[in-house]
Amino acid sequence: MNINVHATVSSNSLGYFEYMRANYHALTSRENTLRFFVYCLDRGSAHHLKDDKTIHMVFPLAYGRGSGGHAQAIEHAIKNMVPGEPNIIADTDVVLLLKDWDKLLVDAMIDQKRFGIVGTRLEDIGGFSSGETKYQQYKKKPTTTWMALSGDYDFSGLQVRPDKSNFIEITNDELSALYNLPIGYFVVKDTGWQIPSYLQDRKIPYFALEIVKPTSPQAKALKGTNPYHDEFQWDGVPYLAHQRGSMRHRFRIDPLSVDFYDACDRYLGNPAWSVRPTWSDHLFAKIEDVARAARKLVVAILRPLRGG
Repeated sequence: MNINVHATVSSNSLGYFEYMRANYHALTSRENTLRFFVYCLDRGSAHHLKDDKTIHMVFPLAYGRGSGGHAQAIEHAIKNMVPGEPNIIADTDVVLLLKDWDKLLVDAMIDQKRFGIVGTRLEDIGGFSSGETKYQQYKKKPTTTWMALSGDYDFSGLQVRPDKSNFIEITNDELSALYNLPIGYFVVKDTGWQIPSYLQDRKIPYFALEIVKPTSPQAKALKGTNPYHDEFQWDGVPYLAHQRGSMRHRFRIDPLSVDFYDACDRYLGNPAWSVRPTWSDHLFAKIEDVARAARKLVVAILRPLRGG
């Protein structure tokens, strides 16, 4: 069976994509065949990947980086999903942790038809990133970070673009059950906020992987790493992990990324297929660091002059 993987890429996330591709191929069983569909947000990534014969299709897009561009790329991917086959929409900084992960997914979604969508979930209220505020994203339902979609259901009408200037007030039990937030809270319309209502309106059964933070006693793959990261488990077994921030954190160069990928490699037994930055990546990062330091120095020098 074909499993179609749709990933959004920018120039900064090319290293993440290379690791993602190696990781997926290494941990996928021989029973299924992976096909990658890549959506490039800038010219640099499109130029780098345009002749890559291992990618099924490359789509150069003009949406630009950021959550808005990423969301539009996801909608583009939804329009390009292969009918009748499993399609996965995934961030490039998501790492699979379970060998033969695809067999578990296909059995649950295709053979047993238990779920129409399987995906990651967001932190509960009071989490490391979510905090205690009454303005929260929906809870306990799949998200666009990583979601596998069954070909038995129609997802062609799903839209995921954010609308962060507006909120949905939870005013009754129905809305509370839909978004899994208490009455009096407000739903933040970040990327994918439309998913809960889309699933409910079309009666699509779903499964949201359990989120386990690195500080939790239940953490296994990411235990002791930066609490910014997310580990996701299926029935208590690590299934995948999410670094977060691949558009701005340089792959295995910035400390947050080093922390995450070193932990994933350790959990996976330091595999031979693992990907690391090239010497040119390190050189470019050094040049970037010098340029950033120079800009800060110029700003510090000019600030008092402008004030005068």
